[in-house]
Amino acid sequence: MPLPRATEQRARPRVFRIEQLGLTADFLTLLASHADALPWDTWDVARRRRQRLERYRSVLDSHQRAALEQCHGDADDPSWTALLDSLPSLLREGLLRIGPHRRRSLRKYTLHRHGHQCWQLQPLADTRFEQPAVAGRTPVRVFAPMATALTYHPDMLRFLSGIAETIHLRCGATAVAMAVHQMLTVADGAQPAEPAPEGLHQDGADYIVSALVVRRRGVNGGVSRVQRGSIGPVLLERELQEGEGIFQPDAGSPLWHEVTPLRAAVPGQVGERLILGIDAHVLPATPA
Repeated sequence: MPLPRATEQRARPRVFRIEQLGLTADFLTLLASHADALPWDTWDVARRRRQRLERYRSVLDSHQRAALEQCHGDADDPSWTALLDSLPSLLREGLLRIGPHRRRSLRKYTLHRHGHQCWQLQPLADTRFEQPAVAGRTPVRVFAPMATALTYHPDMLRFLSGIAETIHLRCGATAVAMAVHQMLTVADGAQPAEPAPEGLHQDGADYIVSALVVRRRGVNGGVSRVQRGSIGPVLLERELQEGEGIFQPDAGSPLWHEVTPLRAAVPGQVGERLILGIDAHVLPATPA
């Protein structure tokens, strides 16, 4: 089932509920059951370590500064290990205490329309994900694959087909490539946990589901914002609840999006926000 037709044709973000796609809360329960098995995103650790070390650039010697420019902070990067070993002990220990705060996986699909609201889906093994390079985000990353049980589950296929049919109604697309992200952001300390550390941005896809909130427990923040351009007016500001998502055009549109950091609602306790996101690229129609 597609989302209901928009009442206006202008580029606008649309808040939806899973029921509009013919799904129930069982779909959320299914997704949540796999959350604890999601691998940690070590790229977040590398990014935060580099940010911390950049603040202490003035105390680094010329060799350490040159090494900082060459490495990304990954734990298995030999140049990072050598740089770490050369730092003062207090600074090194502070960097090593920085841990991950997001768990995530990825599955790519190609979808082809074969009739009225009928789509053929093909899951792919490729887990490389490319986005435009912006501040705080590398253009190419590799994620862990989404669990097979989720990849082929009928509710997952219904959800993706519904989004594909929504895109078809919008622009006539009959072939779509999708990258589907499952991401759990954990807030468990005094520092805010960032669901999207790149800030206000576009994903570089034709259409996106910036977030379908699957589970939201024990957190404050995580407000989704969509605005017109990088400095334009805010068109949508909403703290998505479980079962709610946002669908919108992305690349080539004036819409930019972001989500605010999360904090644990109760100090000393762990809060979390689990989402499903989609980047969809319209493909050329294949000959009949």
